[in-house]
Amino acid sequence: MIIQPTDEALLQVAQALQSGQVVAFPTETVYGLGANALNQSAVQQIFHLKGRPASNPLIVHVASPDQAANVADLSGKSQIKARMDRLFPFWPGPLTLVLPKHSQISSLVTAGGETVAVRIPSHPVALRLLELVKLPIAAPSANLSFGVSATTAAHVYRDFGDSIPLILDGGACTIGLESTVVNLCEAKVAILRPGAVTRAELEAVLGEQVYVPESTTLNLKDAESHATSPGLHHLHYAPRTPLQLLSQVHFPSGSARGDSKLQRGLISFSNECTVLNREHFQVITTISQTADLVEIGANLFAALRELDQQGLDLIAVDSCADKGLGRAIMDRVRRARHN
Repeated sequence: MIIQPTDEALLQVAQALQSGQVVAFPTETVYGLGANALNQSAVQQIFHLKGRPASNPLIVHVASPDQAANVADLSGKSQIKARMDRLFPFWPGPLTLVLPKHSQISSLVTAGGETVAVRIPSHPVALRLLELVKLPIAAPSANLSFGVSATTAAHVYRDFGDSIPLILDGGACTIGLESTVVNLCEAKVAILRPGAVTRAELEAVLGEQVYVPESTTLNLKDAESHATSPGLHHLHYAPRTPLQLLSQVHFPSGSARGDSKLQRGLISFSNECTVLNREHFQVITTISQTADLVEIGANLFAALRELDQQGLDLIAVDSCADKGLGRAIMDRVRRARHN
C-alpha cells in the first residue's frame, strides 16, 4: 500500500519496522527496502522478497553519526575514525562508508564479512523515519534483485505489489543513482561503487588520494564469494529487454525505422543525440535536452523502466564522459547490459 508521509503515517511505518516488518521508503538516491538491521528474521525477509543472493551485503541507514558509531566498531581505529570525521560534510547525503562492523550487526547484513556499509540519507522523509524508529535500518534498493532500481513509489509497487505492506511516497528521487560507496578500512581509501559524490570531492575533503580499482565486478558464478559493497555483480540495474550502448548498436544498410522489423528504443542524453538518431528508433526518450549529468542521473532508471514496458526488442542507451558523475551513470549503464 502506497501512503503519503504524514506524521501519522511515519509513526505507523516506524512501528512496523520496530515490530520486524519490511517497508519501503524514499531516499535522495533511490527507494529503499528497509528492515531492522538488528533483527535477523526481518533482514532475511529483504533477501527473500528481492531474490537477493546472500553474498550481496546491505547498506545500513542511520539518523546520525552517533548512531553510526553503534553500527561500526571504531575502537582503536584512529585512522579510520579520522577519515570518517573528515567525510562528515557529505552526511546526510549520497555517501556510504564501509567501516569495521560492530558485533551486534548480523553477518547476514554484511554478507559474512567483517565490514559494514553505513549511510545517513538526506531525504527529509527518510531522515524523519530514522529519527522516529531509533534503530539502524538495513535497506537495499527497493526493486527485484539485479533489476532496475526504483526511483518512485509506483516503481516499488510495480515490483512488489501488496507483498510490501507499507510504501512511503516521497516523490521522485532527486539523484536517482545509488550512493557512492567508499571503503575506509584499507591502507588506501577506495571507491567501490561510483555515485553522486565524486572522487575529486572526496580527495578535496580527505586530503589524500582516493583509489579507484580497475574492476570491482563480481561474476554471478561467484555466488559464495564475499562482497564488501552492494552493486558489484557484473549484471545489475538491468531491464528485461536487451540493452546496448548506442555506440555499439549495428544498423544494417537501409534499416531506417520504417524498414526494420526490430522494435528499438533509445534513451537519449541530449536533444542533439535525439535528432541524429530519430530515424533508427521507434521510441526515443530524451532524459536531458542539454546532456546535463544531474538530469541524466535523476531520470535514467525511470526511463529504463518506461521503455522496458513497451515490448521492444532492444533498448539503446546514449553515453557520456566516464568521469565525475558521468562515471556513476556509465557504471549503471554497463551493468544493465545483457551478456
